[in-house]
Amino acid sequence: MRTEEDLRDALEHLADQAAHPGDVRAHLQSRDTRRSRGAVVIIGTAIATAIAAVAAAVVPHVISGGESSPATQDNRNTAWSPWVDLNLPKHIQAVGQRLTANSQDYELNETVQLTWTEYCQLQLHRNGDFDPSTIPADSPEINLGRQKARVVTSTKTKPFLQVPPRFRDRLIATTQKTLAWQPMDGVWALLSCESQRKLGTKQLPKIDGPVDPNLKLAVSLATPFSPPTRSLRSPVKLGELPKGVAPRELEYRPLEKGLPGSGENFRILLSDGNPATGYVLPVLKPSKFPKSRAWDAGPGDDLSITYDTSKGWNQMTSISAEPAAIIHGMNAYFTQGKTTKSKTDSSMASLPGPMNTLRLESQGVAVVITSYATKPSKESLRRIAETMQLAKNPKDPGTWFDAATAIP
Repeated sequence: MRTEEDLRDALEHLADQAAHPGDVRAHLQSRDTRRSRGAVVIIGTAIATAIAAVAAAVVPHVISGGESSPATQDNRNTAWSPWVDLNLPKHIQAVGQRLTANSQDYELNETVQLTWTEYCQLQLHRNGDFDPSTIPADSPEINLGRQKARVVTSTKTKPFLQVPPRFRDRLIATTQKTLAWQPMDGVWALLSCESQRKLGTKQLPKIDGPVDPNLKLAVSLATPFSPPTRSLRSPVKLGELPKGVAPRELEYRPLEKGLPGSGENFRILLSDGNPATGYVLPVLKPSKFPKSRAWDAGPGDDLSITYDTSKGWNQMTSISAEPAAIIHGMNAYFTQGKTTKSKTDSSMASLPGPMNTLRLESQGVAVVITSYATKPSKESLRRIAETMQLAKNPKDPGTWFDAATAIP
């Protein structure tokens, strides 16, 4: 069983690795399941998520495949807007959000985890990104209020809902139940939930029980989905970028109460569209690569920009390093974009690299800009930093920029 001391040790280890909550969980859960998470809960580190709901309006049906008149066109980048309002109950929160041009992925957890954990994966796909003909013909229908969904049964070895790389958790039930439906015009949704079987008692729990699909929970979460009225908030507004490089993916992981050292984390991955250049997983042994980690860039990404308010924000400040410049009132450091080798997992490491990272650090916030170019340019990194705008209140997402206008 994991202990609270284990969690603290992991956080201390990750503090010099631009830690964010995904890093900690990925490390602690490297063997597979939510069991270690449940064990941490047993000892009193209940995990919750504080994610701000903001009221900036999104034009309804902006993702419809039909033509629209100039008067009704939305000029915002709708890839960076929520395509539906989830309207989650108080005991469930989105602890992770991943947005790309054609899909949006959400990790949903209990707000206050009890002895036995519940966990869901939600995927939204634009028309064309999901093929409805893959839904087995014998999949039964189920009512979701005004809509109907199909219930797809699959297995752990051949899952219907494919969890994207670098997500912290996986669906692990031997049998899986996935809802498939269209909550909005032009959008397909896939939702699968799991719960640990409640064995023993709260006083004497058995936390090694199997994990089962939880179709009832999935239905209760899916039923209140509605057209979008909220925005994704971004702590940065981008300025000048290298020629040909554009945002490919956004990731937001909010402060998780009960997880020591966590904070508000936002990341932008950018690419020129050429998978032959940019980021590659580091080679540790001949012909062997480390497993994908929650904080890795994607293969072929050319640039990453991370906004971090977690415990590890002060990598350079903590060693009293001399800043190369002052940018936006923050100390700026050029450094190597590397992580140190884990004491417990030899795959959790990367080799030393060039001076490809510009870190801005000040009063609980780090803005980390990393280039994956063969010959990274300090001038380019500095120009990216100098031309971006930063949110005035780093720990209040309600005051951040609307990502649909801040991210080109």
